[in-house]
Amino acid sequence: MKAKPARNRLLPTLVFGGTIILGGLFLTPQATYATVADGVYAYEKGDYQRAREEWLPYAALGNPNALYNLGQLSRMGRGVEQNFQKAEEYYLRAAEKGHVGAQRNLGTLYYFGRIAKADHTRAFDWLIKAATSGDNRAQLMVGTMYFNGEAVEKNNVRAYAWIKLATQSGLKSASNTLDKLTPAMTSDQITQARELAPALLSRLLTPDDVGLMVNHRDSDNPATPELNNPPENPPENPPENPKDITETVQETPQAVAASPAETEMVADNYRVQLASFRTEETAEKSLKRLESRLGHLLTDKQGHIEFADLGEKGIYYRLQLSPFENRPDAMAFCDLLKENDRNCYVVKTP
Repeated sequence: MKAKPARNRLLPTLVFGGTIILGGLFLTPQATYATVADGVYAYEKGDYQRAREEWLPYAALGNPNALYNLGQLSRMGRGVEQNFQKAEEYYLRAAEKGHVGAQRNLGTLYYFGRIAKADHTRAFDWLIKAATSGDNRAQLMVGTMYFNGEAVEKNNVRAYAWIKLATQSGLKSASNTLDKLTPAMTSDQITQARELAPALLSRLLTPDDVGLMVNHRDSDNPATPELNNPPENPPENPPENPKDITETVQETPQAVAASPAETEMVADNYRVQLASFRTEETAEKSLKRLESRLGHLLTDKQGHIEFADLGEKGIYYRLQLSPFENRPDAMAFCDLLKENDRNCYVVKTP
C-alpha cells in the first residue's frame, strides 16, 4: 500500500496569555478598580493567596478582570491547586462578558484538550472573537488553524492575513511563522491576504482597553509554530488524517542591555505607553514601581501621566515614557520592556 504524502501544516503551540490584568475597559466603579489593583500588587510580590482573596468578592459580582485573574491562578496553580476545570469556569464567565484575554485562553484550553478531548470547533469559536478584537496570540492561532484546515476549511490567504496581523504588534513567534508560511504562498495570494487583513478586525485593542498587564514567566509562553517542509505551492488535496499537533515551549528571552544615554537632545515625537488607569493616584504608584524595578533602563527617559477624557468610556490617566524621535526607536524600546515582562504600546506624542 502506497504511503500517503506528508501534509504540510503549522504546528500550533501553547498561546496562553501569561498576564494578570488590572483592567480599564471592564471596570466601572473606582472602588472595584482599586481592589483589583490591590490583588495585582499582591500577585507581583508573590502573595498569590492574598491576590486571590482580593479578587474573589469582585468575581462574585461578575467583574471580568477579577474572573480572568482567578482563572489565571487556577490554570497555573498559584495560590491554589492547579485545576483546568476551575480555570475554564472563570474564563468562561469573563469571556461571555467580552474579556478578550479570557476568550483567547479559553480557546487555547479547548484546542489543546486541557479539560477533556481537544475540541477545535469550540476553540475556534472563542479564538476568533479574541482575534477580531486585536489579540495577537489569538490571531496567530486562528491563522494556524486556517492553514491546517482545523475547524474551518483550509484557506492559505486567510491564514497569511491573520498571522500578518499578529506580526504588527511585534509578536516574534508570528513573524517567524510568517517567514515559514510565505514559501507556501503565491505572490497573488500574498497580495490578497494583505488587502484582506484590515477588514478582519472588529476593533483594535489599545492600552485603554486592557490597562496594566503584569507579565510573569511560566512555561506557557508562546513558542514558534513550525511549518513542516514548506513547499513552493501547498498541496491541493491534503490527507484526511493529519499528524497530531506537537506542543513545544520556548524560554522567555533574556533581557537586552540598555543602550547608553544619548547626550544630544532627542525630539519628543513618539512615546511608549505602558498602561491606562482610572485614577491618577494609581498611575503615579505604577510609575514609582516601574522606576524602582527597571530604573536601569530609564536613565534617559521621562515618565508622563497624560489625562484622557474618552467620553462614554470615562476618564483615564495614561502612563507614558519619552522621548523618542521616531517610531522604530520607540518600538525597539518597547521590545526591551517586553523582554523585561512589561507590556507596552507605541503612541504619537499628544
